[in-house]
Amino acid sequence: MHIRSLKVFYDVVRKRSFSLAANEHGMTQSAASQSVQHLEDFLSVRLIDRSKRPFVLTAEGQKFYDGLAGVLRQFDSLVDEVRLGGHDSGEVTGHVVVASIYSMGLSYIPILKEKFERAFPAATFAYQLAHPNEVYRMVEQGTVDFGMVSYPDLNHPTLQTTLWRYEPMSLVASPRHRLASMGRLSPQALSQVGLVAFASNLRIRQEIDKALRALDVTMRVVVELDNIDSVKHAAIVNSGVAFLPRLTVANELVAGSLTMIECDGLDLTRPLGIIQRRDVSMSRAARSFMDLVMKNRVWDEDGGGPESTEPAQLPAP
Repeated sequence: MHIRSLKVFYDVVRKRSFSLAANEHGMTQSAASQSVQHLEDFLSVRLIDRSKRPFVLTAEGQKFYDGLAGVLRQFDSLVDEVRLGGHDSGEVTGHVVVASIYSMGLSYIPILKEKFERAFPAATFAYQLAHPNEVYRMVEQGTVDFGMVSYPDLNHPTLQTTLWRYEPMSLVASPRHRLASMGRLSPQALSQVGLVAFASNLRIRQEIDKALRALDVTMRVVVELDNIDSVKHAAIVNSGVAFLPRLTVANELVAGSLTMIECDGLDLTRPLGIIQRRDVSMSRAARSFMDLVMKNRVWDEDGGGPESTEPAQLPAP
Protein backbone atom coordinates (compact mmCIF):
# COMPACT_ATOMS: atom_id res chain seq x y z
CA MET A 1 0.00 0.00 0.00
CA HIS A 2 1.37 3.44 -0.98
CA ILE A 3 0.60 6.85 0.52
CA ARG A 4 -0.57 7.91 -2.95
CA SER A 5 -3.35 5.30 -2.84
CA LEU A 6 -4.55 6.78 0.43
CA LYS A 7 -4.55 10.27 -1.04
CA VAL A 8 -6.35 9.16 -4.19
CA PHE A 9 -9.09 7.46 -2.16
CA TYR A 10 -9.41 10.52 0.09
CA ASP A 11 -9.73 12.88 -2.88
CA VAL A 12 -12.18 10.60 -4.71
CA VAL A 13 -14.47 10.79 -1.68
CA ARG A 14 -13.82 14.49 -1.00
CA LYS A 15 -14.63 15.45 -4.61
CA ARG A 16 -17.30 12.74 -5.02
CA SER A 17 -15.72 11.94 -8.37
CA PHE A 18 -13.12 9.50 -9.70
CA SER A 19 -12.42 11.73 -12.71
CA LEU A 20 -11.86 14.93 -10.69
CA ALA A 21 -9.56 13.12 -8.25
CA ALA A 22 -7.69 11.55 -11.18
CA ASN A 23 -7.11 14.99 -12.72
CA GLU A 24 -5.77 16.32 -9.44
CA HIS A 25 -3.26 13.47 -9.24
CA GLY A 26 -2.30 13.55 -12.93
CA MET A 27 -3.63 10.08 -13.73
CA THR A 28 -6.43 8.55 -15.77
CA GLN A 29 -9.82 7.78 -14.26
CA SER A 30 -9.09 4.09 -14.74
CA ALA A 31 -5.83 4.41 -12.80
CA ALA A 32 -7.63 6.18 -9.95
CA SER A 33 -10.22 3.39 -9.83
CA GLN A 34 -7.48 0.76 -9.78
CA SER A 35 -5.68 2.62 -6.99
CA VAL A 36 -8.81 2.47 -4.82
CA GLN A 37 -9.28 -1.19 -5.76
CA HIS A 38 -5.71 -1.98 -4.59
CA LEU A 39 -6.46 -0.24 -1.29
CA GLU A 40 -9.64 -2.29 -0.87
CA ASP A 41 -7.67 -5.48 -1.60
CA PHE A 42 -5.09 -4.51 1.01
CA LEU A 43 -7.80 -3.87 3.63
CA SER A 44 -9.91 -6.85 2.54
CA VAL A 45 -13.06 -4.70 2.63
CA ARG A 46 -15.07 -2.76 0.09
CA LEU A 47 -14.79 0.97 0.70
CA ILE A 48 -16.95 2.28 -2.14
CA ASP A 49 -20.18 0.86 -3.51
CA ARG A 50 -19.76 1.46 -7.25
CA SER A 51 -23.09 -0.18 -8.13
CA LYS A 52 -24.92 3.03 -7.26
CA ARG A 53 -24.83 6.28 -9.21
CA PRO A 54 -23.43 8.40 -7.78
CA PHE A 55 -21.27 6.01 -5.79
CA VAL A 56 -21.71 5.78 -2.01
CA LEU A 57 -19.34 4.88 0.78
CA THR A 58 -19.82 1.65 2.66
CA ALA A 59 -19.84 1.82 6.45
CA GLU A 60 -16.21 0.68 6.41
CA GLY A 61 -15.39 3.27 3.76
CA GLN A 62 -16.90 6.08 5.81
CA LYS A 63 -14.97 5.00 8.91
CA PHE A 64 -11.73 4.79 6.95
CA TYR A 65 -12.29 8.18 5.30
CA ASP A 66 -13.10 9.89 8.62
CA GLY A 67 -9.91 8.59 10.20
CA LEU A 68 -7.74 9.08 7.14
CA ALA A 69 -8.00 12.86 7.04
CA GLY A 70 -6.07 13.31 10.26
CA VAL A 71 -3.44 10.77 9.19
CA LEU A 72 -2.82 12.54 5.88
CA ARG A 73 -2.63 15.94 7.56
CA GLN A 74 -0.07 14.61 10.02
CA PHE A 75 1.92 13.10 7.16
CA ASP A 76 1.89 16.35 5.15
CA SER A 77 2.89 18.32 8.24
CA LEU A 78 5.81 15.95 8.86
CA VAL A 79 6.92 16.23 5.23
CA ASP A 80 6.85 20.02 5.51
CA GLU A 81 8.96 19.99 8.67
CA VAL A 82 11.54 17.62 7.23
CA ARG A 83 11.83 19.44 3.92
CA LEU A 84 12.19 22.82 5.59
CA GLY A 85 14.46 21.63 8.37
CA GLY A 86 12.15 23.20 10.92
CA HIS A 87 12.41 26.66 9.33
CA ASP A 88 9.45 28.52 7.85
CA SER A 89 11.01 29.58 4.58
CA GLY A 90 10.25 29.10 0.94
CA GLU A 91 6.92 28.74 -0.85
CA VAL A 92 3.85 27.70 1.11
CA THR A 93 2.14 24.69 -0.44
CA GLY A 94 -0.53 22.26 0.69
CA HIS A 95 -4.28 22.15 1.18
CA VAL A 96 -6.28 23.80 3.97
CA VAL A 97 -9.84 22.70 4.79
CA VAL A 98 -12.11 24.64 7.14
CA ALA A 99 -15.56 23.81 8.51
CA SER A 100 -17.73 26.73 9.53
CA ILE A 101 -21.18 27.50 10.84
CA TYR A 102 -23.31 29.03 8.10
CA SER A 103 -23.31 32.62 9.32
CA MET A 104 -19.52 32.82 9.66
CA GLY A 105 -18.97 30.95 6.42
CA LEU A 106 -21.15 33.33 4.45
CA SER A 107 -19.93 36.51 6.14
CA TYR A 108 -16.19 35.97 6.58
CA ILE A 109 -14.74 32.98 4.76
CA PRO A 110 -15.05 34.17 1.12
CA ILE A 111 -12.87 37.21 1.86
CA LEU A 112 -10.41 35.18 3.97
CA LYS A 113 -10.20 32.58 1.18
CA GLU A 114 -9.46 35.28 -1.39
CA LYS A 115 -6.75 36.83 0.79
CA PHE A 116 -5.19 33.43 1.53
CA GLU A 117 -5.04 32.36 -2.11
CA ARG A 118 -3.61 35.73 -3.12
CA ALA A 119 -0.91 35.55 -0.42
CA PHE A 120 -0.10 31.85 -0.99
CA PRO A 121 -0.85 31.00 -4.64
CA ALA A 122 0.76 27.56 -4.43
CA ALA A 123 -1.59 26.48 -1.61
CA THR A 124 -5.25 25.55 -1.96
CA PHE A 125 -8.22 26.25 0.29
CA ALA A 126 -11.64 24.66 0.69
CA TYR A 127 -14.44 25.05 3.21
CA GLN A 128 -17.65 23.34 4.27
CA LEU A 129 -20.69 24.89 5.94
CA ALA A 130 -22.45 22.94 8.68
CA HIS A 131 -24.38 23.20 11.92
CA PRO A 132 -22.28 23.76 15.06
CA ASN A 133 -22.35 20.15 16.29
CA GLU A 134 -21.23 18.95 12.87
CA VAL A 135 -18.37 21.46 12.81
CA TYR A 136 -17.15 20.12 16.16
CA ARG A 137 -17.45 16.54 14.89
CA MET A 138 -15.41 17.23 11.75
CA VAL A 139 -12.65 18.90 13.75
CA GLU A 140 -12.57 16.08 16.30
CA GLN A 141 -12.35 13.46 13.54
CA GLY A 142 -9.62 15.36 11.73
CA THR A 143 -11.50 15.76 8.45
CA VAL A 144 -10.78 19.52 8.53
CA ASP A 145 -7.90 21.63 9.79
CA PHE A 146 -10.03 24.19 11.61
CA GLY A 147 -13.57 24.91 12.67
CA MET A 148 -15.11 28.38 12.88
CA VAL A 149 -17.93 28.65 15.42
CA SER A 150 -19.81 31.16 17.54
CA TYR A 151 -19.82 30.91 21.35
CA PRO A 152 -16.81 28.53 21.22
CA ASP A 153 -16.30 26.02 24.02
CA LEU A 154 -13.22 27.38 25.80
CA ASN A 155 -12.94 24.29 28.03
CA HIS A 156 -13.25 21.52 25.45
CA PRO A 157 -11.21 18.47 26.57
CA THR A 158 -9.68 17.63 23.18
CA LEU A 159 -9.91 20.83 21.14
CA GLN A 160 -7.88 24.01 21.32
CA THR A 161 -9.98 27.17 21.06
CA THR A 162 -8.71 30.55 19.91
CA LEU A 163 -11.07 33.47 20.49
CA TRP A 164 -11.13 35.47 17.27
CA ARG A 165 -13.41 38.46 17.73
CA TYR A 166 -16.58 39.73 19.35
CA GLU A 167 -19.15 40.41 16.65
CA PRO A 168 -21.61 43.26 17.32
CA MET A 169 -25.30 42.36 17.23
CA SER A 170 -28.15 44.70 16.41
CA LEU A 171 -31.86 44.95 17.06
CA VAL A 172 -33.51 45.23 13.63
CA ALA A 173 -36.99 45.39 12.17
CA SER A 174 -38.84 46.20 8.99
CA PRO A 175 -39.03 49.97 8.31
CA ARG A 176 -42.81 49.49 8.55
CA HIS A 177 -42.60 48.33 12.16
CA ARG A 178 -44.06 50.82 14.67
CA LEU A 179 -40.76 51.02 16.59
CA ALA A 180 -38.77 51.94 13.49
CA SER A 181 -39.78 55.61 13.64
CA MET A 182 -39.57 56.12 17.41
CA GLY A 183 -35.87 56.98 17.64
CA ARG A 184 -33.72 55.71 20.50
CA LEU A 185 -35.77 53.58 22.89
CA SER A 186 -35.67 52.80 26.57
CA PRO A 187 -35.56 49.08 27.43
CA GLN A 188 -39.11 49.24 28.77
CA ALA A 189 -40.36 50.16 25.30
CA LEU A 190 -39.55 46.59 24.23
CA SER A 191 -41.83 44.96 26.80
CA GLN A 192 -44.33 42.64 25.09
CA VAL A 193 -43.07 43.66 21.63
CA GLY A 194 -43.22 40.75 19.20
CA LEU A 195 -39.80 39.05 18.87
CA VAL A 196 -38.64 36.82 16.03
CA ALA A 197 -36.52 34.54 18.17
CA PHE A 198 -33.94 31.85 17.67
CA ALA A 199 -34.83 28.35 18.85
CA SER A 200 -34.57 28.02 22.62
CA ASN A 201 -31.87 25.32 22.42
CA LEU A 202 -29.43 27.63 20.61
CA ARG A 203 -26.75 29.46 22.56
CA ILE A 204 -27.45 32.74 20.77
CA ARG A 205 -31.07 32.65 22.02
CA GLN A 206 -29.96 31.92 25.57
CA GLU A 207 -27.57 34.87 25.56
CA ILE A 208 -30.24 37.22 24.15
CA ASP A 209 -32.69 36.07 26.85
CA LYS A 210 -30.04 36.67 29.51
CA ALA A 211 -29.45 40.24 28.28
CA LEU A 212 -33.19 40.98 28.30
CA ARG A 213 -33.60 39.57 31.81
CA ALA A 214 -30.76 41.80 33.00
CA LEU A 215 -32.80 44.79 31.78
CA ASP A 216 -36.00 43.37 33.31
CA VAL A 217 -37.58 43.19 29.85
CA THR A 218 -40.03 40.49 28.73
CA MET A 219 -40.69 40.33 25.00
CA ARG A 220 -43.44 38.36 23.29
CA VAL A 221 -42.01 35.55 21.13
CA VAL A 222 -44.01 35.34 17.91
CA VAL A 223 -41.96 32.60 16.25
CA GLU A 224 -38.86 30.51 16.97
CA LEU A 225 -36.47 29.67 14.14
CA ASP A 226 -33.20 27.77 13.99
CA ASN A 227 -31.06 29.84 11.61
CA ILE A 228 -30.11 33.43 10.89
CA ASP A 229 -31.56 33.56 7.36
CA SER A 230 -35.00 32.49 8.56
CA VAL A 231 -34.96 34.99 11.44
CA LYS A 232 -33.89 37.74 9.06
CA HIS A 233 -36.62 36.91 6.52
CA ALA A 234 -39.31 36.85 9.22
CA ALA A 235 -38.20 40.28 10.44
CA ILE A 236 -38.29 41.66 6.90
CA VAL A 237 -41.90 40.60 6.39
CA ASN A 238 -42.77 42.50 9.58
CA SER A 239 -43.38 39.58 11.93
CA GLY A 240 -41.51 41.41 14.67
CA VAL A 241 -38.13 42.70 15.74
CA ALA A 242 -35.03 40.49 15.84
CA PHE A 243 -31.55 40.43 17.33
CA LEU A 244 -29.03 39.54 14.61
CA PRO A 245 -25.26 39.75 14.07
CA ARG A 246 -24.72 43.13 12.40
CA LEU A 247 -22.61 41.82 9.54
CA THR A 248 -25.33 39.35 8.51
CA VAL A 249 -27.82 42.17 7.93
CA ALA A 250 -25.41 44.70 6.37
CA ASN A 251 -26.90 44.33 2.88
CA GLU A 252 -30.48 44.60 4.14
CA LEU A 253 -29.67 47.74 6.12
CA VAL A 254 -28.13 49.34 3.03
CA ALA A 255 -31.05 48.26 0.83
CA GLY A 256 -33.58 49.53 3.35
CA SER A 257 -35.44 46.26 3.84
CA LEU A 258 -34.39 46.34 7.51
CA THR A 259 -33.65 49.21 9.84
CA MET A 260 -31.61 49.27 13.04
CA ILE A 261 -33.36 50.13 16.32
CA GLU A 262 -31.26 51.78 19.02
CA CYS A 263 -32.07 50.87 22.62
CA ASP A 264 -30.41 52.04 25.82
CA GLY A 265 -28.55 49.31 27.68
CA LEU A 266 -28.53 46.82 24.80
CA ASP A 267 -24.93 46.21 23.74
CA LEU A 268 -24.93 42.61 22.56
CA THR A 269 -21.96 40.84 21.01
CA ARG A 270 -21.42 37.31 19.75
CA PRO A 271 -18.00 35.71 20.41
CA LEU A 272 -16.49 33.93 17.41
CA GLY A 273 -13.67 31.44 17.64
CA ILE A 274 -11.40 29.02 15.82
CA ILE A 275 -11.24 25.41 17.02
CA GLN A 276 -8.62 22.77 16.19
CA ARG A 277 -7.41 19.45 17.56
CA ARG A 278 -4.82 19.63 20.31
CA ASP A 279 -3.01 16.45 19.28
CA VAL A 280 -2.43 17.24 15.60
CA SER A 281 0.46 19.31 14.28
CA MET A 282 -0.58 21.93 11.77
CA SER A 283 0.86 21.89 8.28
CA ARG A 284 2.71 24.98 7.09
CA ALA A 285 -0.29 25.93 4.94
CA ALA A 286 -2.61 25.60 7.94
CA ARG A 287 -0.31 27.72 10.11
CA SER A 288 -0.22 30.35 7.38
CA PHE A 289 -4.02 30.45 7.24
CA MET A 290 -4.27 30.74 11.02
CA ASP A 291 -1.79 33.64 11.00
CA LEU A 292 -3.83 35.38 8.30
CA VAL A 293 -7.08 34.92 10.23
CA MET A 294 -5.64 36.31 13.45
CA LYS A 295 -4.30 39.36 11.58
CA ASN A 296 -7.84 40.05 10.38
CA ARG A 297 -9.67 40.34 13.68
CA VAL A 298 -10.95 43.83 12.86
CA TRP A 299 -13.78 43.74 10.36
CA ASP A 300 -15.76 46.40 8.51
CA GLU A 301 -19.29 45.96 9.88
CA ASP A 302 -20.78 47.48 6.73
CA GLY A 303 -19.77 44.36 4.84
CA GLY A 304 -16.60 45.66 3.22
CA GLY A 305 -14.26 43.09 4.70
CA PRO A 306 -11.28 43.59 7.00
CA GLU A 307 -10.42 47.17 7.87
CA SER A 308 -6.91 46.33 9.00
CA THR A 309 -4.40 43.51 8.75
CA GLU A 310 -2.89 44.38 12.13
CA PRO A 311 -3.79 42.32 15.20
CA ALA A 312 -6.52 43.97 17.25
CA GLN A 313 -7.14 43.91 20.98
CA LEU A 314 -10.55 42.32 21.46
CA PRO A 315 -13.03 44.21 23.61
CA ALA A 316 -14.59 42.60 26.64
CA PRO A 317 -17.74 40.60 25.85
